[in-house]
Amino acid sequence: MNHPPVLIDSSAALVELCGELQGCAWLAVDTEFERVNTYYPELCLVQVAGEGVVAVIDVLGISDLEPLYELLHAPSVTKVFHAARQDLELFFHIRGEVPAPVFDTQIAAALLDYDQQIGYSNLVREVLGVELPKSQARTDWKRRPLRQKQLEYAADDVIYLSRLYEVLREKLEGSEKWRQLEEQCRSLNRPELYEPDPGEMWRKIKIREVKGFGEASMAVFRQLAAWRELTARRENRPRKWIIKDHALVAIARELPADRATLSRLNGIGDKVMDRYGEELLKIVSNDKL
Repeated sequence: MNHPPVLIDSSAALVELCGELQGCAWLAVDTEFERVNTYYPELCLVQVAGEGVVAVIDVLGISDLEPLYELLHAPSVTKVFHAARQDLELFFHIRGEVPAPVFDTQIAAALLDYDQQIGYSNLVREVLGVELPKSQARTDWKRRPLRQKQLEYAADDVIYLSRLYEVLREKLEGSEKWRQLEEQCRSLNRPELYEPDPGEMWRKIKIREVKGFGEASMAVFRQLAAWRELTARRENRPRKWIIKDHALVAIARELPADRATLSRLNGIGDKVMDRYGEELLKIVSNDKL
């Protein structure tokens, strides 16, 4: 596939592109996003490659993206990703479901005895013998206008993904490993992968002190972690911008009964007290009743 990338930055161009790709049996898909100041990832670009077409879609410049989502969710089109979960999460939060069916080249590579977590660049090098440039790896994808080097870098992700798909599919199709691949790719459809249970978020906090908690402290700790998760979603801010892990641990350990005690704990500054002090004390007091 030696087609130059096309920049799609208008609704009319997007409609035309999606019409052209609608009949494809498969599409290579990648995304560029930012997730620095938000809980939910912010979609910046979608790259697609189909039969004879390579396009970089500037989603920040297009008011109506529905033709793109219709294409990506079309059940007749296999969507090819590498390490699909982060990309699928973006589309899950937009539509409440993930595109399907999916072919994940990282899963396919693992079934062919490559490293289970092999990265895209390494897989391209090992399978295709191509060394991908890394010059734009830390670029700010929200800045406009996009530079030509950014467009080329983004397009490479689907150009070589297409080639990987063809090679890996040929090696797996019709075998028992192909059936395993289909099963593992179908498992990526599960909503709980992209919207985890708030009541289980305490398990992700890896601080040694938690292991020594008594029953009351552990109950508060679990509720605090769930509260933070729901608050981060509601305010669309990173979890640790709401309150840091060690502060949750300090509250659960000390079980403060008033604002003065709470405010003295490690990690509880004025901003946390002003925004969330009453909520935090309520969580502690409810579990002490």
